[in-house]
Amino acid sequence: MRIGGKSTSRPGERPPRTGAAWLRYAMAGGVGLFVLLAVAGPLFAPHSAEEAVGMPFAQPGGGALLGTDRLGRDVLSHLLTGGTHLLAVAAVIAVAVTVLSAVLGAIAAVRPRAGKVIELSGDLVILLPAVLGILLVLTAWPQGGASALIAVSLLFGVPYCARIFTASASTIAASGYVEAAIASGESLPHLVFREILPNLRAVFTTQLGLRFVVAIYLVSTIAFLGVSALGPDNWAIMVRDNASGLLLNPWAVLAPSAAIAIVAVGVNLVVTSGPRNRQAATAESDAVEVGSAGAETVAGRLEDVEVLRGTGVVGDTQGAGRPVNSGTAGVSGPSAGCGISVVGSGDTVLVDGLSVVADNGAVLLAPLSFRLRSGAVTALTGASGSGKSTAMRALLGQLPAGARGQGTVLVAGHDVFALDTGALRAFRREQIAYVGQDPGSELNPLLRVRAVLAEAAPGASETDRLAVLEQVGLDPAHLRRRCARLSGGQQRRVALARAILRRPRILVLDEPLAGLHGTLRTDIARLISTLATENHTTVLLSGHDTEAINAIADTVIEVRPPGDRSVNVAAEVADPGGDTHSSNGQTGASNHRRADPSADAAGSRIAPRADDLVGVSEAIALHAEAITADAGGHRVLENIGFSLPAGAALAVVGPSGAGKTTLARVIAGLHADVAGSLEVNGVRVPVGQRRIKRGARGIQLVTQNPRAALNPRRTVEQTLARPLRRIAGVPAPEIGARVAALLAAVDLPVDLAARRPHQLSGGQRQRVALARALAADPAVLICDEITTALDTATAAAVMSLLDRLRADRATAIILISHDMTLVRGHCTDLLVLDHGRIVESGVPATVLAAPAHQATAALLG
Repeated sequence: MRIGGKSTSRPGERPPRTGAAWLRYAMAGGVGLFVLLAVAGPLFAPHSAEEAVGMPFAQPGGGALLGTDRLGRDVLSHLLTGGTHLLAVAAVIAVAVTVLSAVLGAIAAVRPRAGKVIELSGDLVILLPAVLGILLVLTAWPQGGASALIAVSLLFGVPYCARIFTASASTIAASGYVEAAIASGESLPHLVFREILPNLRAVFTTQLGLRFVVAIYLVSTIAFLGVSALGPDNWAIMVRDNASGLLLNPWAVLAPSAAIAIVAVGVNLVVTSGPRNRQAATAESDAVEVGSAGAETVAGRLEDVEVLRGTGVVGDTQGAGRPVNSGTAGVSGPSAGCGISVVGSGDTVLVDGLSVVADNGAVLLAPLSFRLRSGAVTALTGASGSGKSTAMRALLGQLPAGARGQGTVLVAGHDVFALDTGALRAFRREQIAYVGQDPGSELNPLLRVRAVLAEAAPGASETDRLAVLEQVGLDPAHLRRRCARLSGGQQRRVALARAILRRPRILVLDEPLAGLHGTLRTDIARLISTLATENHTTVLLSGHDTEAINAIADTVIEVRPPGDRSVNVAAEVADPGGDTHSSNGQTGASNHRRADPSADAAGSRIAPRADDLVGVSEAIALHAEAITADAGGHRVLENIGFSLPAGAALAVVGPSGAGKTTLARVIAGLHADVAGSLEVNGVRVPVGQRRIKRGARGIQLVTQNPRAALNPRRTVEQTLARPLRRIAGVPAPEIGARVAALLAAVDLPVDLAARRPHQLSGGQRQRVALARALAADPAVLICDEITTALDTATAAAVMSLLDRLRADRATAIILISHDMTLVRGHCTDLLVLDHGRIVESGVPATVLAAPAHQATAALLG
């Protein structure tokens, strides 16, 4: 099988190993054999370690292959018996230091107060030079032997190593799945050993190897200096004792020295160049930089291939095709002949018969073909999970970790899957820019916006940076803010600004309009259209906002879900406000057609009036009073108060940065610097403190970041089973049935239960996160932008599910959204926030019909 000229393995086959992989395996095998020989050496020694077999420092020969040492003992026999003690002590030190450091680092990440104590204690130890401290302790405790050495290694090694684990664990602790566990009242051991440490496996493995190398040198140095009572059979002691005879028999010194060096260097090379685990590979897969650009073209390899120009074909799953209207920048099916096609005149991208299959056999993208023209905007639409993001990432030469592909992807004259690592990096840097549907996770949380923009485009001036910020609706003050302090909408705009500042030839935007309020969404859509028409940028975007996409896209391609045998359809948009026509001349065949006749102008399904759906209870499910919150020394919420009856749905809306997500985190117990009071069903709950073992009928939060919402180490079934067992108390035999019911409730097939997060689309992850929250049977469910990654039909189904929860279980819903149509159709109450304050409140229909504040009017676009 070939993809873009590059061989890939067929389903069920292992991918071919590269030369680097074989070298890595050979290196690991060699080191493993050497370590095994050192451990089992006494079984193969030709003589006893203490047996004299000749004259002192005799040259190799006879019964002594490496000669003799200062006492006439066989150097080879002594070498085979001298590694066991050294490696055993080093291994104990490495494991003890790494495990303790990992645990302390994880604790510091999820418990900031404990982290400060751990950090302070480490600083006190670091004040004393490690080498001097070790020598002082061992000199004062000469008979301590290996025990003393292990103790001082822990004392002086853990403070340094724990800092590395704390930094790595802090990123994981800020992810959605850890925050969901904290909000559910999980214990500290669960957070550390089930949520944090399994996802530090790559860091743990690396640190374990490095600590082993350091321990080998430490034990060798201490043995050489003789400041501690270590065993006599030790390579370092051999070096010390035989140094005086180096000129007589150098092997007595060189052999043990080489043994120490081979083990240390070999382990270090294996650890630092070893294959990364799936999570690390997936993280890299999800964090593709906003573009790069390539060196190698396919010129010279395109002999005897069909050139597709003008008229394309609509490819189906059988490879057959139908002609499309001439001149349409539409789709092309698999080419006749060798399956490689040349980008036609005016085309910058050709995707021909691209399909992707995951490592477990799941189809991530059904065969898809399309062309992109310079200066045109092309949109991919379709149901969540249809493979839109997979297709967009393929333009950067990337497939999901472990996935296999088939087809051709030519971008700016480059066969992206045939580029080597250096050329692919250059291609992404110079030709193409990519912004994912969760851009917040692509931004370094510790960097300020100015540094992020400077890193993306080093040659850009300060004027350029200010201009691009103005283009995306951010004021100059944001240059000084750290990315972690930005709202989701602000992060999305910074990521877009970073991509635009690089002035790429091709711009790939995954859900660029999601999470933006009405006026801002219109402005960003206009900006994208301007980039295409005035800068001649080729734009490929995805989205579920039908009206906005129709307004800016020249061509719309509906990506069919795997298993749907109908063709992927491209449609030329003649007039954003007029009728649409499919590329095969059949009106309404593309996704321009609204999914439901009851859809409104924005494409969202309108349910019956919210106040007609359920009778809101008089009981108060959630009461908030005088909520005030700070972040980074700034006031982000000021005197927020409301009462939410059981069975009611409260919409919290406002422009990006208004404090909506902070309010959600305060209610969920995830924000520390907060004052005020909260009551759930009349019971006071702590604010700014952890809530331990809040069981059923508590508070659950579904965050706006679908990618970080699920633990990458767990399957969907394992993710849902935990709250079912711990909170809902479901017996083990019933877990499978309840998991299936939860998946069905959020409109997901049961076979997704065996998948891991990297095998799901953004919309599927979001629905799994919602199912996890529902498994806990909450009294209050907070939904932060849960429909932004969902197609219209799925979003309508999810909102209908929430309506049923309100009606059947009297669950109170807090919905954070920028979709005012959704708010009108499904919410009973409305809060409008601006700069951390409530500026309007009331019944959604009344407030939105006649907004009294500018922030409310801006939401309507």
